[in-house]
Amino acid sequence: MNKVKQQHFVPQFYLRNFANEDTLFVLDKIEKSIYPSHVKNVAQQRYFNDFPDSFLPDELRYKTKSQFIEHDLAKVESRFRDFLKPIIDCLEEIEKKNLFDSLGVLDEEAKKKFSAFLALQLVRTTTPRGQIKEIFQSLDDLKKRMDRALFNNKIDIQKASFSCPEPSSNSIYFDDLLKVGIEEDSIAQHLFYISNILDQGSDSEISKRLSSHIWLFGINSTSIPLWTSDNPIAIKQHEHFGTGLASHGVQVVYPITSKHLLIMFESNFWNKLNSYDRMSILLSEEDVKSYNKLQANQCYRQTYSSEKNFELLLT
Repeated sequence: MNKVKQQHFVPQFYLRNFANEDTLFVLDKIEKSIYPSHVKNVAQQRYFNDFPDSFLPDELRYKTKSQFIEHDLAKVESRFRDFLKPIIDCLEEIEKKNLFDSLGVLDEEAKKKFSAFLALQLVRTTTPRGQIKEIFQSLDDLKKRMDRALFNNKIDIQKASFSCPEPSSNSIYFDDLLKVGIEEDSIAQHLFYISNILDQGSDSEISKRLSSHIWLFGINSTSIPLWTSDNPIAIKQHEHFGTGLASHGVQVVYPITSKHLLIMFESNFWNKLNSYDRMSILLSEEDVKSYNKLQANQCYRQTYSSEKNFELLLT
């Protein structure tokens, strides 16, 4: 089996839902540019899901077995692509026959399966990897400051006497967290996290949080396509109650195609929507603009659209 070089943290089959013949438009906030690109060249990084060699036993180094997470993700993506198609077909049928108030989009079991994929999408992007790297960098900085303080005060840590309890078997030390280096340690920790979510499926806490929300599927019949990004699951907070997945009044938003959007409403604040769970609504032009801006604001670096219409950010 050949090694996979270009590894996507947002699936290609999903990106095609926002493209024309595999080409979409990219708004890159780092380069401050807009350009067309093939879906295979966006939301990806070389060997992104490969474990660093320093974390692998000798028999797995430099072999395709180091890509087991990439291969597992590919299997999940294939299953979800087949799972998502009838949902899109259902949404198109609802729009065509104006069945918004009478036809549900999916059942409770399908909701749980959808939640499992969304949980995986949440943790597999560059955003959580960057957050983990920041944590490791902070730990490394703290360790260096402590070492300097001990040196400047000429404290012999081996001879110093501290009245503290014996460490338990569960104690974690700096050296346990920073075994190799910030870059490799953060990559490995992120991949362990992805692996856990893969193993847990719909039983993961993230999946349970998402499936406990009230789900509404937005249908976009306007002339403005919905956008997505390299961090496609966005969070719209209610007032100042936070941006956690279960924060009071939060909305968790996932564009499905240029015409379809999933909005997950925190169920306590939005309890009046309970009877509409798993149903669909028609999006207004203002809704589409608002959710597009949310994608652009919360992307890691790039926002994607089927049209070169990013000037709408200014309106």
